[in-house]
Amino acid sequence: MSTITEAIGAAEAASSRAFDDAVTSFGACSIPDRQRIVEAISSFSLQHQARMTRFAQAVETAPAAERENAAKELNYHSTTELLQHEMGHGKQLADGLVRLGKLVEGREYPVLAAAVEQGTVSNHQGIVIVRQLDSWRPTCDSDFMQLADKSAVEMAEGSASEFPFKAEQLQTLMRAWFRRQNPEEAQLAADEQHDQRKCQAWVKRDGSIGLSATLSAADGAAILHFLDANAAPRARFSAPGGDPDLDGRTRPQKMADALVLAFTVAAKSRKTSTQGGGAPTVTVTVPINEMRKHAKRTPALATVGRTQEVVPVEEVSRLICEGAVQVAATGRRGEVLSLGRSQRLFSPAQRKTLNQMYPDCATSGCSIPAVWCESHHVSWWSRGGPTDIANGINLCNYHHHEVHNKN
Repeated sequence: MSTITEAIGAAEAASSRAFDDAVTSFGACSIPDRQRIVEAISSFSLQHQARMTRFAQAVETAPAAERENAAKELNYHSTTELLQHEMGHGKQLADGLVRLGKLVEGREYPVLAAAVEQGTVSNHQGIVIVRQLDSWRPTCDSDFMQLADKSAVEMAEGSASEFPFKAEQLQTLMRAWFRRQNPEEAQLAADEQHDQRKCQAWVKRDGSIGLSATLSAADGAAILHFLDANAAPRARFSAPGGDPDLDGRTRPQKMADALVLAFTVAAKSRKTSTQGGGAPTVTVTVPINEMRKHAKRTPALATVGRTQEVVPVEEVSRLICEGAVQVAATGRRGEVLSLGRSQRLFSPAQRKTLNQMYPDCATSGCSIPAVWCESHHVSWWSRGGPTDIANGINLCNYHHHEVHNKN
């Protein structure tokens, strides 16, 4: 047994020396030599992965004298847990290696089994393929499964004219291939997705709003395209009051702003639902003492209807610029002293004029088109600013928010 461990140690030392030489010389190599190094390391890595699947199966099937299996004799609950702890794999990958080990031994998908065994597909690719094939197997005949096995491996291996497809692409490609073979399944899947569509919203502990949605493939793709377009890293904006600067938002923040932008645009449409014949109106309650603070330009708080969350008055001021907001002033005991009327502040005619004056967001360097922007009072309406063209500009949701945060 010591001979085996010594041989593995010697192989590890030899491979380490070869890798060190490759790393050291790579910078000085010609392009053809670099390509040969990449191919050699790729082949070595794939062969190593193939050996790991065989090792997983060896652990899984090794006879056990004292406990149910070899993994438990080594004080692990399962082969998966052994691979997690000893190899540093995540549970999903460890489970996948166990499944690939069984595949190589059982060969229920012979083309894939040979590809895994020979190292022509990676373990990540093999796991995606075997799980997708497993999901089809109960309802598909043997001829179809043979064709699916062969086609999936061809996608994973690539060809002389095409790069191999990455693991994350394979599942999508295999689903597309399956539906082309079974067009009626595509319609059934679309109908099922439509029936299962849902959207949920809830108030989180800190008062922020959580959203979760499940959409059909077509509707979801349209929304992803919109979010991706508005969250691209290419955007370069100006700071609201200064020189151009790189947009400091993270991609998730950009995605969130794009989502708000979509709702803002939809709210302006006459096709959306109304409440009581008018635009949906947010009621904001502001105690009279908070109004006095706001008048002195000191921090002041208001309560927003629907969620009853307490927010800064400055945040509400941004909503007042664009939407229908009804302000209720209350006394010390909460009694309503006055109830302001709701009003959509800029008329359609005024908006049309502003859109001509400001075809994009008025912030220098921002290219968000006017139809997606919000009308902002340069002299704030909440501070007595008039609702007229001379006092209005177009700002995208992001820059509108920034203006109200910094004033």
